[in-house]
Order: sequence, then C-alpha cells, then structure tokens
Amino acid sequence: MAKHVKKLILPFAVPAKDRYTPFTKDMEMAGIFYLAERDRKKGEGRVLKKPEEKIAFIAETCYPLWLIPWKGKTLIFDGLEFTNPKISYDVLSDITAFDNDIQTSSKSRQAYCAALAQNASYFQNFSGKEEKTIEGLITNPDFVQDLMNYLQDAEDVGKSATTKAMLSPTLDASEVSASISKLSDLRNLIEMEIKNLSKSMKALSKCTKEQVKAIQLEMKETVKEFDKKMKDVKPKVMEKIAKIKERRDEEVTNISKKHDRTLRTLHQNRITLERTLERLKADIERYEADIKELRDHKDETGEVQITEKLDEAKKKIPALNKEIKDIDKEIEAVEDLKKVEVSRARTKPDDQIEEAMKSIRDIEAAKEARIRLEQQELADIEEKTAAIIKQIDIMIKAKEAALNELDNIGAPERRRKQAIVYLPVYFVCYEAEAEKRHVVYPPSYVGSMGIKTKLRGVFGAGKMKAFLQPRSQAIATLLDQLVYLTKENPVF
Repeated sequence: MAKHVKKLILPFAVPAKDRYTPFTKDMEMAGIFYLAERDRKKGEGRVLKKPEEKIAFIAETCYPLWLIPWKGKTLIFDGLEFTNPKISYDVLSDITAFDNDIQTSSKSRQAYCAALAQNASYFQNFSGKEEKTIEGLITNPDFVQDLMNYLQDAEDVGKSATTKAMLSPTLDASEVSASISKLSDLRNLIEMEIKNLSKSMKALSKCTKEQVKAIQLEMKETVKEFDKKMKDVKPKVMEKIAKIKERRDEEVTNISKKHDRTLRTLHQNRITLERTLERLKADIERYEADIKELRDHKDETGEVQITEKLDEAKKKIPALNKEIKDIDKEIEAVEDLKKVEVSRARTKPDDQIEEAMKSIRDIEAAKEARIRLEQQELADIEEKTAAIIKQIDIMIKAKEAALNELDNIGAPERRRKQAIVYLPVYFVCYEAEAEKRHVVYPPSYVGSMGIKTKLRGVFGAGKMKAFLQPRSQAIATLLDQLVYLTKENPVF
C-alpha cells in the first residue's frame, strides 16, 4: 500500500432534496444539543428515584473507513475493526489425485472401467467447508450502497479536522493489505479450482473418447474376424448339407417311384374293371332291346335265351363295383403310405443338417456375444463418464456462483488509489454519579422544516426527529459500535 493515503471527510448533515433554506454549522450543533438534552435522563421515579444525568461532553467524532481499489471495484474496510466477516467456501476433493487415477488407469480398459466405478461419486459432494476471516471488510450491501451515495458529498480533510475528534484506524495499512491478500488469495483459489475442474472434465472426456474409439475399432475387428471364420467354414458346411439333401432327395425319389409303380398297377386294374363294367352295361342295354324286339315278334325261345344272358350280365355288375371300390381304397392307402414315407424321408436328415449347421451357429453366437459385451462396455463407460461430468459441472457452477458473489462484495465504482474517509458522528457522554452513558447521533438528512423558530419550545421531540433524520440505518448500526468501544476502553 502507498505511504501517502488520501483522506476524505463527509458532512454530518446534508439538506434533503426538498430543502432550499441554508443549514449552517451552528444550526447543526444546536439541533444536536437539543436532541442530547431531550435524551438526557431527568431522574424519573418516585420511590426509587434515579439520579439525574448531566451532559459530560458532546464531541463531533469521525469514524475512519478505508476505501480500497480491488478488481475494478471499491472495497470498504472498517477502520476500527468492529466488522470481521467470515467468508466460507466449499473445499474440493483432491482433483490431482482423481486426474492421476484416470490417466494411469486409461492404459487398460478394465482398469479404466474400475477407476470410473470407484470414482463414480468423487465429485458428488464437496469434501467440507472452510472459512477465511477478512479483518475489517464490510460486506453489507446496504451499507456499501449508502456510503457510495454519501461519498458524493465528501471533501478533502482540511482545517475542519482540527475541530473534530479524528479517530485513528486500529486497522492499519499493512493489515488492510493482509486482508486484501486473503481476499485475493481466496478469489485466485476459486478461479484456479474452476480452471482445474474444467481441465479435469476435458481430460476425462478425452480419455473416455479414446476408450470409446478403441472399443469401436475392436467391434469392427470382431466383425472382420468372425466374418473370415464364417467365410472359411460356411462353404464346407453348405457342401455337406447339399450332399445330405441330395441323399434325402434320392431316397424320396426312390420311395415315390416304388409307390408310383404300385399306383400305376392299381389304376390300370381299375381302368380295366371300369371298361368291363361299361361293356356289361352296354350288353345289358342291348339285351333289353333284343328282348323287346323278340317279344314284339313273339319269339319265346329267343326271348328266353336272351333273358338268361341279361340275368347273367346283371349278376356280374355288383362284383365289378365292389372290385372298383376295393381298388380305390387300396389306391388311397398307397397314396397315404407314400406321403408318410416321403415326409419321414425328408425329415430324417434334419438332425444331420442341424449338426452340420452347428459350427455356423457357434460362430454367429460367439460373434454376437462378443459384440454385445463390447457394446455393454462402451455404454457403461459413457454412462459413468456422463455422470461424473455432470457432478463436475454442478461444482463448476457452484464455484462460479461463489466467485460472482465474491466479486460483488465491493461497490461498482472504480477507484485509482486507496483513501480513508471519515464518517462524522456526534458522540454524547452522560454522567450520573459514578456512571456514564454514551449515545451516538449518526449522519442525518436535514428536513424541510424551517429553522425560523430558532429551536424555541414549540419544537417537540417528534418534530426534531423529523427535522434530523438518520440518512442510513446500515451506517447508523456501524457507528453504534462506538458505544461498545467506550465500554472496552474507558479512557476513550
């Protein structure tokens, strides 16, 4: 930090926007005296009457704050160190150990899969939380905003400082520098962790892509290997199957021929019987016609002879019909037997064909099993990698949010050099016997109420409060810490 630090001082009272009447220093002091007198305890109580307080002193004190440029912003430090925030941050697991494990294991797929499985929840959660105390840093956004607005009225410390009690910072320049270093170290740490997480994510993705590429190449080699085996084996198997089918077809042909010969004989016999039957029917018709003619000529002898022939012919027809039916049954039986024997002959070599196909089926099954295993390995590696990358991405987002939160601590105003700004405050000390009481009146806005009454009795407490209103609750809360300072340091 620079040895020469610019010093600024802020006015205690600033006229409100709706006030146009000038407000002098005498008016300011009169107003504070009125408030101090109003707040003085007058010894109330009838039974246990408390001693009346007296105003020991009213001092205009200046509270020191450091304004420090940092990363394009302005940080505010409490010069009296009442504010010592603890900034917590998430602790990462050892990224280097993870990276080394992944890189070392990537030489073997089995080892790589095991490493992914073992580190499946490595980035599931942060390993813990740690805190850094940044001495003096004010992080309250309301305070920062209010002070930045207030700084528009700041002036260089001049002769006016001689009439005020300028409190010296207990947080000196070297301690501010140490706090800045802590903050910068924390920011650098988070920034480095984001880079390391991103680097680890990319390295993991790269290793997995290499493994996936290797598996895909192996799958292609697997297809080539088994296709070659199939190319060598299939022709021999198909030749063997062709011979089996050839023998089968030969047997079927022989069976068919054997039964076809029987069927031809039966069909020939049937045709012979059918023709005999047709001739008999023709003879019967002829005999009947002859009998009619003989009867017309009254040739009884001839009629008797022809009638005997007719009766004899009619007797032969049932026997012929029976023979034809018997042949039909025999034909049907032979055809059924032919179907059974042909079917048996065709199915008999199925076992032999299946046995011949076994070597092909084994090659196909082995090919499918290996490809399926390789596909499962590929899917497993990609799935585990995606899960870990998702965890890392969540951590990166958390770290980015922490970095953003850290960068938003200060005010957005850019400052070239550090400075000390003094907040004016009226410090009132009351005494009652051996006891002391202190009250702080923080910087205020001056209301639009006219001062023409010159603080005569028409002013009530409520009217005076409306006349001098604290400009910032956040600033007032910090300045109230001066009361605790007097308790810790009675000399003050």
